[in-house]
Amino acid sequence: MKWIPIEEQHLQQILDWRTREDITRYMYTDIEYSLENQKKWLNTIRADQKGFYWLMEYKGDIIGFISITDIDWRHKRGAWNFYIGDMKYAMLAGFLGAYMYNYAFTELGLEKLIGEVMDINVGVQKLHLKQGARLVGVFEQHICKNNKWHDVYVYEMTKNRWLEVGTKYKKYIPEVMS
Repeated sequence: MKWIPIEEQHLQQILDWRTREDITRYMYTDIEYSLENQKKWLNTIRADQKGFYWLMEYKGDIIGFISITDIDWRHKRGAWNFYIGDMKYAMLAGFLGAYMYNYAFTELGLEKLIGEVMDINVGVQKLHLKQGARLVGVFEQHICKNNKWHDVYVYEMTKNRWLEVGTKYKKYIPEVMS
């Protein structure tokens, strides 16, 4: 698994994924179908000192998006996010936590990662639990999307916990390109 930097030539693919119903339904926001706005977004993430953003590449195919955002370097914590855009690789979602935890705790020196998941995204809620993340709470009626309120489940993984529960996932190290 490679994580590659997002370049301008990727923006059309990201826009197509990000506006697809099967992806955007689980996102906090919907975006306008605008390549110009994608270019602005790219400039914003390039300047972000508290985040890392990549496309995931697997066996030569670009398959999705993964990021660490809202990094607090003093307290060594952040939030991680992802989506699979190429659904023939959907089964890889079950391993993305392992890749992310190994990278964030080993390479970035973070001590904790948070994952937030909307109530309707039961599959990703199960993924967090399967890899040993702890459910720390629920933000009730936290996101209003399409005139409907959604709860948001909050999961956390600490470096110490990952050292205990993640031993079987040690081989899942992303090749991060710069």
